[in-house]
Amino acid sequence: MSGMKRRILLAFVLIGTLAQLGSAQASECDCQKDMAFLMKKMKKIPAYKVNKKQVEQSYEQLIDKAETTASIYDCYVLLSTLALSLNDNHSKIYGQDKGVTKEILADPEKTSSFKKSSLYHAYPITSMDLDSLRTALHDKAKEEIEGIYYKDNIITIGVVKEPSTEVYKGIVLETDSPIWRAGEIVYTLIPFGNEYLLNIAGNLSTKRMIAYTERIGQGFFYYMGLKKDKDQTNYSSAQRSSDTYYREEISDNISYIKVGSFNSWYPTLSDAEAFYASLDGNLKKPHLIVDLRNNGGGGDRNSDILYKLIKDYAKQNHVHVLINHRSVSNAEQFAHKLSKLDHCQLYGQRTNGTLAYEVKDNSPALPEGHFITVLASKKHSEYLKYESVGITPDVTLDLESDWIDQVVQYITAME
Repeated sequence: MSGMKRRILLAFVLIGTLAQLGSAQASECDCQKDMAFLMKKMKKIPAYKVNKKQVEQSYEQLIDKAETTASIYDCYVLLSTLALSLNDNHSKIYGQDKGVTKEILADPEKTSSFKKSSLYHAYPITSMDLDSLRTALHDKAKEEIEGIYYKDNIITIGVVKEPSTEVYKGIVLETDSPIWRAGEIVYTLIPFGNEYLLNIAGNLSTKRMIAYTERIGQGFFYYMGLKKDKDQTNYSSAQRSSDTYYREEISDNISYIKVGSFNSWYPTLSDAEAFYASLDGNLKKPHLIVDLRNNGGGGDRNSDILYKLIKDYAKQNHVHVLINHRSVSNAEQFAHKLSKLDHCQLYGQRTNGTLAYEVKDNSPALPEGHFITVLASKKHSEYLKYESVGITPDVTLDLESDWIDQVVQYITAME
């Protein structure tokens, strides 16, 4: 049995266990209608043609279950599982309802109204005893996925593995948030290889249903930033400036630039163009650190400007590129292109594995009105082997100290 088929079957088993975890007070959903519509749309995108067999197998396994799945949340897990079979991490399903806003939370009447909505009640309530669950998870090692995680002193989540599957559930243990309740299942985490997990989740700030590629290790959710130790710094994401574009002279022989986005639309593009213009002809030192951490991508319209500049610089100088799990899409493509230059090394951790496809204005709503799809309509064949694999650094950095300092130490050792 292939790895993808096995994961799909495990997810299928998971759906059957949802009723044991608790029930949501949600309006019903004709999930089979949504799934049939989604499959019809998926057949038109490049990833389907690449992965047709496994997508068809997934659909056959899930469509009958969709007929008896009524709750919005259960349907969301099924639809996201089907989309996972595409092996196209740009293509995702999202909730149509974008959830609460700051304006809603600032108004008690609007907050009260939201608490009567189907989205507020869409997440299942576990039947587990939360005190017993907390006790069982308390001593889980940092290296284990299972355990207790914290986010911004607002919410505490227990991650527990489903019996007889490889799937994990994230359950709210405690929260000061007005939109979440203790016992709610906020995360369904489905492994799909190379330490990646599809997190079928509720946005912690808005409660919107979202799905994204996560990795969990050393006590951290690398994408969303939850951590087991409240006081530990996640140095894989910690940066020196909150600015999207930033330059600093580290020493007499090292320059540093942070490039936080390759968004190809204005006003971000104009900020990028101005920043790149300030670099052109003004990088005089023999070493340049290019920080691509947390860069969610964008397009070549932005990144090509910087690539041409760095390509010229690298002919006589050394380039050191920082990447992490939150380096996504065009940022991953950019890192790969830089890695082919002379005198260039990648540092950090493996990237997000979302770089072989591209979304171009293709987001149809599903017929029941609960979900929208984001389907990639362009394929980059040269990056297919990196989808759900990511770009691996030449030098893996640890999480115990500042990553820029670690790169500086490598540079010093070179000289």
